[in-house]
Amino acid sequence: MEDVRLVSCPDRTALAAETSHFVSEALASDAGRFVALAVGDSTLPLYAALDATDPPWASRSITPVDELVPPPTDPTRRFAARLAAALPEGLRGHLVPIDVEGHPARRATDLDARLRAEGLAAVVLGLGPDGHFAFNQPPTPLEAPTRVVDLAPHNLARLGPVGPAHSALTLGVTTVLAAGSVLVIAAGPGKAQALDHLLSGPEDATWPVTWLRRHPRLTVAAGPDLA
Repeated sequence: MEDVRLVSCPDRTALAAETSHFVSEALASDAGRFVALAVGDSTLPLYAALDATDPPWASRSITPVDELVPPPTDPTRRFAARLAAALPEGLRGHLVPIDVEGHPARRATDLDARLRAEGLAAVVLGLGPDGHFAFNQPPTPLEAPTRVVDLAPHNLARLGPVGPAHSALTLGVTTVLAAGSVLVIAAGPGKAQALDHLLSGPEDATWPVTWLRRHPRLTVAAGPDLA
């Protein structure tokens, strides 16, 4: 726990400010090309506060932490499209969608290799009520790589109308732990138990978020309404 930076945020404005600060610090301290951003109700509203004028953005790219497989019939429900809509206009040109066409499992291997070769400076993650981050759902072992996973019914239902998608290509535990810095946003109802496991529970594949404590530069931003 001594390596986890915990920030209590009273509202969404404070969460957005912490997210912007985290990303700016990560860009200043790590030369990696990519910043991976979670696409979820607790994280998307925060990205409007990102500073598109920050000079280090000139050489960086943005990717979602996962993408739906197969792609939703409605293109606006794809994670890359939702992320693009949430970003400041000045950062939309930096977005590199995750390719899931053709052979998604092969695309996952290619993405993992690219992120390792070009560098992943920072990852911003949401916290699932079941302890998942990205779509590393329970149980997920420590050595899980970037891969295609079948979505649990309760997680698929939370996404709304995304048919025919039933799976996701997601950044794995090993990929996230190789990033320069990691931020977990713990906000919204139903997250209190997962946050407790992240902060003080034993490492446990049934609570995948506990693996993140192994990261040397982990920040947890806890928002309101966690019960």
